[in-house]
Amino acid sequence: MHVTIIGGGIAGLATAFYLQEKAKEQGKDVRYTLLESGDRWGGKIATASVDGFLIEGGPDLLLTQKPAGIQLCKDLGLGERLIPTNNDRQKTFLVQNGKLVQFPADFSLVPSKFLPFALSNLFSWPAKIRMGMDFFIPPRKEESDESLADFIRRRLGTEALDKIGGPMLAGIHSADPEQLSLLGSFPMYAMMEKKYGSLIKAVRAMRKSRPSPAPGQKPPAMFNSLIGGLGEMVDALTERLGGDLRTGVVVEKIEKTDAGYDVCVDGETIQTDAIVLSTPAYAAGDLVAGFAPELSERLKAIRYVSTATISLAYQKGDVEGQHDFEGFGFLIPKNEGRRISGCTWASTKLDYRAPEDGVLLRTFVGGTGQEDLVDLSDEELVALSREEISDLMGVTAEPKFTRIFRWQKGRPQYDVGHLDRVADMEKLATDVGGVYLTGSAYRGSGIPDCVKQAVDTVEKLLGN
Repeated sequence: MHVTIIGGGIAGLATAFYLQEKAKEQGKDVRYTLLESGDRWGGKIATASVDGFLIEGGPDLLLTQKPAGIQLCKDLGLGERLIPTNNDRQKTFLVQNGKLVQFPADFSLVPSKFLPFALSNLFSWPAKIRMGMDFFIPPRKEESDESLADFIRRRLGTEALDKIGGPMLAGIHSADPEQLSLLGSFPMYAMMEKKYGSLIKAVRAMRKSRPSPAPGQKPPAMFNSLIGGLGEMVDALTERLGGDLRTGVVVEKIEKTDAGYDVCVDGETIQTDAIVLSTPAYAAGDLVAGFAPELSERLKAIRYVSTATISLAYQKGDVEGQHDFEGFGFLIPKNEGRRISGCTWASTKLDYRAPEDGVLLRTFVGGTGQEDLVDLSDEELVALSREEISDLMGVTAEPKFTRIFRWQKGRPQYDVGHLDRVADMEKLATDVGGVYLTGSAYRGSGIPDCVKQAVDTVEKLLGN
């Protein structure tokens, strides 16, 4: 069997890797071709090393609660390269009336500890009382999807939505919480409500059931990365892959044949039995238009937004006394009217991100409602980032250097009903035969989600 995988981001690379490894394990003769239109592998994983600073242009963490990403690192021999976030310095702030206000300790969407929450000045007393009403609000009987905004308003109130749901949760997806699918993006919250009847009860029950760390050991971190950045995954994958790997090639068209498919690339025709589409959904839609028009329309209907990251590297001596950088960074609600959506203090959050005498920050722009900012010039993006950092943190020093990564139409949007639409697309692909959809547009956009989808795709390809 020959498989053509189109798209060399983490989903395509992981599909090729597990296809190669599991076919060997099962003694099956499987060949593959991996095609990437860009000049490098990895998609949005983009790691750069500059003057002792380690810069991530896209994702920088692996969520440990979704094990597929960590497992891939171990399967690649990178287990000893995994590092946790610096939880002893884990403070997160929210911009409120132009000031940084710290989130209560051990707090995500709902409080798990009463005293830090009660003493926090992040929420008004009416909001605290409203959030406490979660204990008494019955769970929603319908199992249909709803927006993240509707869910949080229903259970915790409007202030929780404005200060948590928008900047923290929807911000992960660069999305509008009023449109963002709860089941597609945060299904665990729906599960928690259904099982426990209350989010606060769920968090406390889960906290009690969490195994205590061994004496002298720290609790496991929610996020890991790699010493040399997530680019290590990409390098390890490309070194292990033994198939036909091609970058800088554009798939001109795909034709369905009696034997499978003809993939036309730069004047050459690749005859293949199956196709894995790990490109953005709109690109996949163009590729299948000739033989699966309904699937094409569904794929092209998935919305995307553009974002950018701006990394700023400083000499520590230049910023000492301006800010203490004790924390992971801050988030910004929409109603603050800022031009950045947040800032990560990368050199605090993770080790090996800056030299001993350096500080590394990263700001985020774009997403729903602010996509026009992504089109600003490099100079304008750096200037607006510096202005916001100066105003919010007091950091006025000139950075040693900056790096900008733009992701045009790079973030798929999981609008309400997303998973139902994906199921329809998957059925249409199955009906066509030999076509598989894999990647951030479908069943989770994080790296672990993409790897999990790759593993599932390989199982289907190999008939398991």
